[in-house]
Amino acid sequence: MLTKSHLNIAPPTDKNRAVPQRRKNTEYRQREHLTPSEVVKLIETAKRNRYGERDAAMILVAYRHGLRASEICDLEWSAVDFERAELHVTRKKSGKPATHPIRGDELRERIAEAGDPQQVEDHGDDEHGYRPGAEPYR
Repeated sequence: MLTKSHLNIAPPTDKNRAVPQRRKNTEYRQREHLTPSEVVKLIETAKRNRYGERDAAMILVAYRHGLRASEICDLEWSAVDFERAELHVTRKKSGKPATHPIRGDELRERIAEAGDPQQVEDHGDDEHGYRPGAEPYR
């Protein structure tokens, strides 16, 4: 068994070996948000993937309601009140739960897909809106 006397210990140096501090975000980019035209491009690009309609809807909802990625992932259909056109959001990072109005185009997109707002939870989606074994949206 080796003892400490057999270990190679690096001799002390005068060099500062601390991890360098990250620069401020303003040194990397001018702004911290997306412009509306950038969001439109992002949504159009998202529509081209396998689950494009779902991803585009998540991007739109996240942008309009200022949701974090973890908040959008935790959304369930029970948080959507179709009759009152409201979205109930449980905030992360010590935020307060809030109720957001849902704009017409957000609501119409989901109703058109489901056929009837009363059947949203009854047409095969799980509570997060995923359809097991479903064909990709086109």
